Amino acid sequence: MVAPAEAAFRSRWRLGTLARIDAELHRLLVEQLDLYNAALVTGSDVEARQQSEAMVRGWRAAVAALEAPLQADDAYLVGFDANTGTRVVIAEQTDAVGRVQSVAGERVCLVTPDEVARLLAGCTILAEVKQYFPDAEIVSTSGPTPQKDMAA
Repeated sequence: MVAPAEAAFRSRWRLGTLARIDAELHRLLVEQLDLYNAALVTGSDVEARQQSEAMVRGWRAAVAALEAPLQADDAYLVGFDANTGTRVVIAEQTDAVGRVQSVAGERVCLVTPDEVARLLAGCTILAEVKQYFPDAEIVSTSGPTPQKDMAA
């Protein structure tokens, strides 16, 4: 019962956004998260259910606080490559992909920040260029391949 309520929040916002908009609600939600997690581990079935119900109310309150007035989604970043039509979503929570699909269309590829780091680490020359020239921009990934270079 908690997962859908949590996803409704985390698919759109980060907890830091709630802290900025309503510090007291953020404090209460984090406190409730602790109570909920403890009840799941050491509590009785009754305690787990009570804390689950309270957690649902907490997530709903957090969503309501960021919907009125509406806060922009900040749980994800969306990138688009016009040459290929590739739309990439970078998010820590996989719940964000559903939100982005409803806003930006069905064809999206979700990657986590750790996956982006691994991709960049796998492209050593790109990683080095971006390290020394942080404002350098990738405008195309097409270009000569080693086989084409050898044939020329």
